[in-house]
Amino acid sequence: MKHTDWKVEREKLTAKKRYIDLLLTSEENKTVIIIENKFYSSQSHKQLDDYLEYVHNEFAGYTIIPVFLTLLDEEPANDQYWALNYADIAEVLEFILKFYKESVSGEVYVFLKNYLFVLQERFAPDEDRLLLAEAIFEQHGEAITYLYLLNNSGIKFLKHHQPFKVQLETLHAEEEQWMKKIYSASKETIDFIYTEGSLVLKKAFERFVQENRRFDIQLYDASKSYPSFIYPEWGRHADFLTQINDKAPYWLGYGLIIFMHRVGNDRLRMYIEIGNLEYDHRIKLLEKLEENGYSIKPSSKTPNSMYTRIFTDQVEISDWTSIEAVQAALGKLTSSKKFDDNMDLINKSIAAASEELGYNSNIEMVKH
Repeated sequence: MKHTDWKVEREKLTAKKRYIDLLLTSEENKTVIIIENKFYSSQSHKQLDDYLEYVHNEFAGYTIIPVFLTLLDEEPANDQYWALNYADIAEVLEFILKFYKESVSGEVYVFLKNYLFVLQERFAPDEDRLLLAEAIFEQHGEAITYLYLLNNSGIKFLKHHQPFKVQLETLHAEEEQWMKKIYSASKETIDFIYTEGSLVLKKAFERFVQENRRFDIQLYDASKSYPSFIYPEWGRHADFLTQINDKAPYWLGYGLIIFMHRVGNDRLRMYIEIGNLEYDHRIKLLEKLEENGYSIKPSSKTPNSMYTRIFTDQVEISDWTSIEAVQAALGKLTSSKKFDDNMDLINKSIAAASEELGYNSNIEMVKH
């Protein structure tokens, strides 16, 4: 994009008397960027929806990029927003200062360097604080969650939040007032403990990857809701498995993935799924899986099919506040005979499909 005509407006008033924190518009690029900056404040009801509606009406035909900038990794209530946090801002600034120093003026360079220092000092928690947040959440996770959910009504409630939501709806006025008073007195601390301490699945998955001794995981995504990885053996067939079509992007660039997800309050489930491979590659792999005993629905063989789940397994977790318990569950899922047997059949199917389409297997996998 060209950057000569960008207009930046602060506190832009919408038709519904709301204020967009930052609105960036470029007539030359036919692009508009919404930035909603949540800094120690929570989302209002339909706030993000109203901003999008306003921009669609005012800038018809423009490319619209909605950004939700948050201090504490809060999820936007509207899925169309790109979630960004201050750690991301710090990373961008580090990149600019390292590789584009000669392209910015001295005054701008000093300003950005000072701003980066402020961000790092203020928002990058040290290891001791992170460990303390995890420990407190493990001991008092339910209380912290109740306080956080009660006082942040704009957040997106997840399935495992449902019991908390039901309980909060039964509070008497005095109880609710008391809980809000506790929260307001220690808001920053409670937000930090909830945000860092509640990322149990993400942190357990990161430890699982680092400490797993059964196989060396090199490609992975430690997301907080759907952590995923590529089984190392699949790297030998990367040329085949990375033939992704243009229907939609797919995780980690492979047309086959293993991912985890929390189910309710007591289970962790593992999935193996075939994604958006080119149709001839996808159908060949499905055929080989069928030859090896997998039941594939006819609908999965149509050109419009995008995702086919070929394996699931799950384990019970008694304590979702314990990183160690979730890490152990991840190890259990990936070390069972059921998992090993299925991986043998899946690997056999991949190798056969890849060979028939003329691909040679690679010895090594590109590291993450």
